[in-house]
Amino acid sequence: MMGSIGCRQVAIFCLGLLVCSLFGGAKAQIPPPVPNEAAEINACVCLHAASAALAGEKDAKAQALAAADRQLADLNAQLAAEKPRVDVSSPASVSRYKVLLEARDAAHRQIGPAQAAAAQAVERYNATVDEYNRRCIRPFNPDLMAQISAHPNCPPFR
Repeated sequence: MMGSIGCRQVAIFCLGLLVCSLFGGAKAQIPPPVPNEAAEINACVCLHAASAALAGEKDAKAQALAAADRQLADLNAQLAAEKPRVDVSSPASVSRYKVLLEARDAAHRQIGPAQAAAAQAVERYNATVDEYNRRCIRPFNPDLMAQISAHPNCPPFR
């Protein structure tokens, strides 16, 4: 009976060794560190900073476009309100309406460039975020990430 207990313990021990060796082999499947991980982390930190700056630029361009739209809408409303009051036999009344019409036309000319600037800002922001997502959404060495994030070496932005 003592011999069968010893065999059972040896069998359990061997089974334990087999299980440990199987799970120990899983460590070898973890990808090795990126050869130039520091450079990649620095690039990602710089891309993150650039995307933040571009988000601000995008928002400013959107606000400028909204302001131009509001100005045009206000001038259109003023023109609509003023039109029935224009006395065509009064040069002063016609002149006031012309001044308002010229202001509206000038505001209208600003819409196209403001739309183009806003669209370009959105494109630049989206391209930077896409590049960040493609290159940087993956695990990095957290210690190296913290060290590089504290003192990144980014090229001048623009």
